[in-house]
Amino acid sequence: MALQLNDRDVYKEFRGKNVEQMPLLIAVGRVPMNVAQLMQRRLEVRNAEADLKRAWMDNHFSTGDGVAYHPDGRVKIVLDSQTLRDMTPNTPRDNGALIFGEDVYNALEGEEFKKGKLGKVNDWMSREDVKAHPVWKVLARDQGLLNDYADYIFAEAKERFGYDTAMGVFPDSAGDNPKMRVWYVGGLVFRSVAFGMYDLDLDLGRFVGIAQEALSSPGNGASNIKAYTIADLQAVDKAMKGLEGTLHPDVLKPFTDLRKKL
Repeated sequence: MALQLNDRDVYKEFRGKNVEQMPLLIAVGRVPMNVAQLMQRRLEVRNAEADLKRAWMDNHFSTGDGVAYHPDGRVKIVLDSQTLRDMTPNTPRDNGALIFGEDVYNALEGEEFKKGKLGKVNDWMSREDVKAHPVWKVLARDQGLLNDYADYIFAEAKERFGYDTAMGVFPDSAGDNPKMRVWYVGGLVFRSVAFGMYDLDLDLGRFVGIAQEALSSPGNGASNIKAYTIADLQAVDKAMKGLEGTLHPDVLKPFTDLRKKL
């Protein structure tokens, strides 16, 4: 059964092998959700009704951000990877990763890390580790978003599962040829891990396709999602309590609408 990700047709689940689902997603004119957009969406629904919140928080997601590995140990993070968007079941693969030549690797645009320079990997992190981690910084694209997301994930993980650590980074190891995988982000029970070893041929893949019109419509698109903070919520609640019963409902409507989004 498909996840209920929204009450409009902005977000659509594409569940199954990533190499099979990406062409379907592209064919209907959608854009694969990236890590930053997933982080923003999880923040947006943190006070939504339970089923919607659980759909986003308790499930894993493959993303349109790629991670490329070079045999010499270099790692390149490729945001909104065109290579991933172009993949099909016929794209050359080895052990569930796209494989390509040296020239293709060199042409990829993205943040590159030399061998051993990815920071703390293959272990769970503290909140402070996450906020300063080079991989999470690149994937989040914005320090404010990373800070707010980390605060939220750590609070939820502690409350629901008793975790004191979360959001580890688990990359793949280099093979004989340059290769690429998706960045996969785990559900809360898996501590919102950033996983760079995901097998593109597994049936458990899950892309989210975002409607093009949502991305291009000012104020309505996934790329424009506001990452509301705890301070925003507190300010709205304070304003609502102070104004309810004294002003006409139409005057209070902007506050009411913002509260619904938080």
